[in-house]
Amino acid sequence: MKVSMAEFGEPNKVKMQIDVVREKLWEATPDSVKEIPWKKAEKILLERLLLLGQNAFKWALVIFFIFSSLSDVIFSISRNQELIIPCGLFVGCLMTDFLKEITNELFRNSEEKGLNWQLVGIGCFFVLFKFLCGSLVLPARLFLFHLVNGGLMQLLWLWRSLPEER
Repeated sequence: MKVSMAEFGEPNKVKMQIDVVREKLWEATPDSVKEIPWKKAEKILLERLLLLGQNAFKWALVIFFIFSSLSDVIFSISRNQELIIPCGLFVGCLMTDFLKEITNELFRNSEEKGLNWQLVGIGCFFVLFKFLCGSLVLPARLFLFHLVNGGLMQLLWLWRSLPEER
């Protein structure tokens, strides 16, 4: 149904014509489509989109962790500072567990099924911290890189151990 705006003249006529078209379309739809529980379908779609987004974020973290760790290990070896690697990883793992416990205490009542916002927030924190540390010129920068890698490693381990709710 192609109609130009010049035929209507006023915005009220356009709105009235749209309402008429909407009503005719609703009358033309079969009863089986009208009886579908649209609110339930919307809820299911949103849950699946959130799960898909969570999985995409998880795999993006995996890829970021792999390339970041590889480049940081090569950089540590080139600087002859290989002993910083396990120390940074250990501190990063402890920091992730500490942040997870803090968020569990702070947001005890807001537990949702499907998407674990605590792990998403901690992951965003570590990625942001990695980018901020990259711009710093500090002697401890290499340790901070491995700290972030350890945090991301622990975060991915926690994410892996979560039960899958589908």
